[in-house]
Amino acid sequence: MPTQEVARAPQPSALVRAAWVARTRLRRVGVWVVRHPLLVCLPVQAALLLSDLARLPAWGDEYASLSRAALPFDALVRALEHNVHPTLYFVLLRVWMSWPCTADGIVCARALSACTLLAATVVVDRLWLTRLDARSRTWFLALWTASPFLLLYGRMARSYTLQLLLAALALEAGRRFAGRPTPLRLLAYVVPAILLMHTHYLPGLAVVAGVAVVMLWRQLRRPSWTGMLATGAPVALIGAGLISWVAPFAAALRRVGAATPYHVVDSGWLDAAAGLGFTVIAFAIGESVQPWMIIALLLLAAPLALLVAQGIRQRPAWLAFAVPAALIAFVGARHWVSYAFVAGRLLFLVPFYFLLIVLGGRAMPRLRAAVAVALLLLSLGGIRAYFDQEGFLNKAYVIPAPRIGAMIHDASAGADTVVIIDRNSCNMRVPTGDLPTRIFGLSDQRSFNEIAAVEREHAGPVWFVRGGHDASRQGWDRQVEDLFAPRFEIRRTPFAPYSAFDRWLMRIAGWPDRPTHAVEVLEMRRRDPLR
Repeated sequence: MPTQEVARAPQPSALVRAAWVARTRLRRVGVWVVRHPLLVCLPVQAALLLSDLARLPAWGDEYASLSRAALPFDALVRALEHNVHPTLYFVLLRVWMSWPCTADGIVCARALSACTLLAATVVVDRLWLTRLDARSRTWFLALWTASPFLLLYGRMARSYTLQLLLAALALEAGRRFAGRPTPLRLLAYVVPAILLMHTHYLPGLAVVAGVAVVMLWRQLRRPSWTGMLATGAPVALIGAGLISWVAPFAAALRRVGAATPYHVVDSGWLDAAAGLGFTVIAFAIGESVQPWMIIALLLLAAPLALLVAQGIRQRPAWLAFAVPAALIAFVGARHWVSYAFVAGRLLFLVPFYFLLIVLGGRAMPRLRAAVAVALLLLSLGGIRAYFDQEGFLNKAYVIPAPRIGAMIHDASAGADTVVIIDRNSCNMRVPTGDLPTRIFGLSDQRSFNEIAAVEREHAGPVWFVRGGHDASRQGWDRQVEDLFAPRFEIRRTPFAPYSAFDRWLMRIAGWPDRPTHAVEVLEMRRRDPLR
């Protein structure tokens, strides 16, 4: 009987087998990442935050942090008694720079902010993300890790990330205390709230007021003696925690109440809208942007708003506490600073922004995935723009103060030199090295009178560092220039050029003058010797 050959199924090629193995392994990696997103995101965030910390030039507020942290404790307390900042961050920075970190001052200070943000990432994950489904948690951590907004403030020698960390602890502890008041929960709420108040008044007041408003509203609906006691107890204890700092706290409130910040437009409502719009853009794609990023964000606006609205409709437990805190913080920030600095004061609200996006997308997973991927691509553009020092909406962060100081030092050739800095438009310090220099800050009529005396009596070079756009209502920059022009030769050097996109925004805001650079340095030398 003839032997019949058994038909053999065609065997897959080696290339197909390799592709199948790679796909399987990739799927396993994806499953592992979704199960352990923090273990992946935390090292990535650390690499972004801690690499090349001297990349951006130090700016005025960062120099202020370093100078305050260098003071003895008693001198630091005296220096802040008439300031809007409490002491905790500067004391912590002083300890950090004297023991764990001994590198360059600005690098150490920025490293503290970076490490604090990493701690905040873990805290936010423990407080709110572990109760989410795995995909929602992964999307949150991916957006959080790649956020250019967090990158900017997480690498800044300021107290913003400490505010974020303490505000997250205080608000969630306050929510839990309001749900079931116990002595232990009261302590867990009061301690971070007091620390937050000693870090910065605005988020401290916003969080404490937000918790108090919710608890008071519940008492109005269902009054009880124990409920009233629970409502008042944390406020009393937090007040007691500030008892040694009452006078500086009251002075800070008076200063904020009397403040008249620069407004980008004349209308109060439109200026508030500008501050809100700047904050929304900053939360979404950061403060270093390119025109294509703005266009892409406009295209994403509707689906992003839909996700946020859907997240609000789910009424997460923290929402009732975060909303009044956000409103109070926005009103306070806008009353104290100009539109470009509002977003930084609201950094502690970023977790809730990302939470609303991922919560709203649980019922629309495909839309959430598409929006999240688009936001991640925009974030990569923002990260690149940050490290390339391009597209900063707030030029204060990239003004090359060391270059300006070196120019003044070299051109003055050891002469007795006067430097005038426009405090309304330039928040900066000019390091002039060993040059014999007197620094005058131009901010009001008194400082203008002091500068007028310089014009009459000073024979050496005078340097005027001014903003490209005069933010003062009195037009101090023009008055100073007109004061020196008759007797001094004036030479101009611009720094930090504005982009075409910046000038387009100036046109939208209705600026009558549209400068080409953020800063202009005037070198002024007397034509005739003093008589």
